[in-house]
This record gives sequence, structure tokens and C-alpha cells, in this order.
Amino acid sequence: MDVARTDQPFRLRLALLIAGLHLAAGSFAHADPMYTAIDLGTGSLTYGVASSGNGTVTGSNGQTYLFNPAQNYLPSQWTGTSVGVPTVEPAPVGSPLTNGNPSYAYSSSTLSIMNSHGLAAGINFYGVDGHLGSSEAFLTQMQASGSWGAAIPLWAGTMTMGGPYSEIGIEGIAANGQILGHGVVDPNVNGPETLFLYDTKTQSLTNLTNLVNAMTWTNSTQLSAGQIPTWMLQNVNGHIDDQGRLLVQATEGQGGPVHNLLLIPDNLPGNQVLAPEPAAWATFALLIGGFVAHRRFRAPFCQGRIGAKAR
Repeated sequence: MDVARTDQPFRLRLALLIAGLHLAAGSFAHADPMYTAIDLGTGSLTYGVASSGNGTVTGSNGQTYLFNPAQNYLPSQWTGTSVGVPTVEPAPVGSPLTNGNPSYAYSSSTLSIMNSHGLAAGINFYGVDGHLGSSEAFLTQMQASGSWGAAIPLWAGTMTMGGPYSEIGIEGIAANGQILGHGVVDPNVNGPETLFLYDTKTQSLTNLTNLVNAMTWTNSTQLSAGQIPTWMLQNVNGHIDDQGRLLVQATEGQGGPVHNLLLIPDNLPGNQVLAPEPAAWATFALLIGGFVAHRRFRAPFCQGRIGAKAR
């Protein structure tokens, strides 16, 4: 049976499901922020700049909302190097897997991206040569001296034999101190990959896959056989903007076309805005140029007029 849909985006306020967070030291607080979910349709997304100077995203359904993509980069001296980069875990030199030779143990980190406030995130890979290795995403703050602060663990990747690390990555770091990325809940099991959000202000880790999968796309009680009323996150390709808005992809239940969902925190306005004038597209291309240049794109998540394909 067909499900009736309204012309207005379906909104749902849902408390975040907080996953366990393992911090380097100290206690931490939990927070329960709320989101409004906006369905932007199944087609490509288009980016622009509003008259206020804020970035915008327009869905294939013609609806436009504010979205200021997080501006991330990484200084050249920290690109592709582990020298001076902190680790979450030391090399396991005392492990019996070394057979008494500590040189078989290893632990090294590389940085992925950094925001304008010097907050960076990367991956620590550690283990013993010839055995399964572990990986951990982490964040670190650049110090006044130019060195890095202690690494704070975020989420794990799947254990792999000899690297490279698997099913783990950093998607973006917002100016508000939130980090978006993906990993696994249980590193001893291959997948499924899970989308995570860490908030440095509340020191809380959110399982966004669970969050999206608990949101309903319809209130109808007359669904076709096998259909369910909740969204299903389709991949770990996500975007975060500098105020904490999120873009993710999901389907209506366990099949059908993929929809672009905009998740707007409750402390931000959720109203539509006017679509930018054509002249604004060139300006926005300059604004987002750095963002695009420092991302490795994997899937046609938000292909728009600027030609971006986000991973």
C-alpha cells in the first residue's frame, strides 16, 4: 500500500543515543542534544551562499537551508608523517606475541585534518608485526609551542593483519568542537561501519547510525508488507558544518531510493531560507574550495553545482 507523504519535510526531534566513551583520563559528562530531521529528497544537493553570507544547501525537492561546511585543512609539515604526532596506545613491547623481541611491537599515528582552532584528528595504528593490528581515531590540540597535546581516543577500527587500518576515518571537524567520523562498535568483528559524532564540550560520543535508524520517516500505520517506518542509514559518508548541522544519507526502511537528510540541532534555526542568486555560486566556490581540496571523495553523496562528490 502506498504511503501518503506531505509536501513539508518530515521533522522529528529525537534525543541522541549516547555510546560509551573511553577517555584518556578523568570523568566526563553526557549531553542529550536534539535534532530536527529534514528530508532534502533523493537527487543531488546544490550549495550556495545566502544574502547573509552564510552557506546554504538546496535539496532536489527545492528546499534550501543554512549549511556552512566545516573548513578543514592540514599544514604541510604534518601531512603523511608520524614524527611528533601523539599516540593513543604505546607500542605493546611487553606482549607475549613479540616472542621476547620488543622491536616487533609498533605504534604510530598520522593526522587527517585540522580546524581553524588547531583541533586535529588522526588515526593511531598499533600492534605486533605478523599479528592483528589495532587502530584508534583520536583528537589532539595544537599547543602554543607548535607541538601537540595528549591524544584523546574517539572510536576504533577493525583489527587487521599488518595494516593499513580498516573501517575507520575522520569526516570533518567543526569550529564548534564536534568531530564527525566512522569506525566500528566492536573492533574484533568486521563491520558494520558506524557513523560517530564526538563533542569536545560535553565529552560525549554519539552513535549516529543508531540515531538515524531510530528516526521515523512516516507516521502511517498502513505500511506495505515488510516495510518499516524508520530511516536506515545507508553509509558512513557524512558532512558536518561549523555550527553542528549534519548531512547524511538514508532510505525509507530497508530499501528504495537514497534520501539526503539534513539534521539541524535544536539550538539552531530550522527554517528554510531563500535560494542564493546565481551570482553567489562563484563566491561559494571560493569559500568551499579548501574544503573540497582536502577531502577524499568516495561516493556521490552531495554532488552539486560545484562538482563535489563527498566520501
